[in-house]
Amino acid sequence: MKIRTATLDDAAPLAALLGELGYAQAPEQVARKLALLAASPLDTVKVAVAEQPTEQQAVLGCISLHALPMFHLEQRLGRITALVVTASARGRGIGQALLQAAHQWFGEHGCTRCELTSGDQRHEAHRFYEAHGYARVSQRFVRELPSTI
Repeated sequence: MKIRTATLDDAAPLAALLGELGYAQAPEQVARKLALLAASPLDTVKVAVAEQPTEQQAVLGCISLHALPMFHLEQRLGRITALVVTASARGRGIGQALLQAAHQWFGEHGCTRCELTSGDQRHEAHRFYEAHGYARVSQRFVRELPSTI
């Protein structure tokens, strides 16, 4: 298994992974997002791929990252906007490898802290994050806005 930056060729397997999180998207939508994020120096998507000599590379997981400039601080805040490992590959260290890649990328982009959000119902994910040094802090307040696109 190796970690690399996602490419447009990864759109279909990434759409399937996002579907496992409950975020159904067509591969075309994912391809548009990948192209948009690739144009930003403050964003990236990393994938974990298994290299099997008799098959094409299989995408086992992904993590999307954003380095957020902070108005009140000199440093940036790293934000994990999505992390998923396909259900059949969980428990094999893939999520940990993706987090390590994220922490390295955040450090290279001036982030001194990283955060993520996780739905209240994702108890297994919460245990995973806590086991990797993440702590519950603050409160999150959300307001839905009408879309203008």
